Amino acid sequence: MLFMAIFSYSPEDRNLVIERGMGADKSAGVKVFGEWFDISGHRVFRLFEAEDDAHLASSVFGWSDLGVTEIIPVMDTEKALKLLRKAGKLS
Repeated sequence: MLFMAIFSYSPEDRNLVIERGMGADKSAGVKVFGEWFDISGHRVFRLFEAEDDAHLASSVFGWSDLGVTEIIPVMDTEKALKLLRKAGKLS
């Protein structure tokens, strides 16, 4: 399943976030499709797929000392619409 992670951090931790991010290895069991740095604020956005709950948790645990991560399950719009139609939620 796809997830959008929004990582928010304090301005004073900016350099630590950049340093850690530049040298970070990607977690096993997690495939990253894209990552974006919010240049107007203190957030990082990452679109990724996790094999299971354990890999999902481990992919964000290493950052919990520098900020807060919000995890949002997402789905391609076309796929979501097909599922909603099948479930009778759309006509």
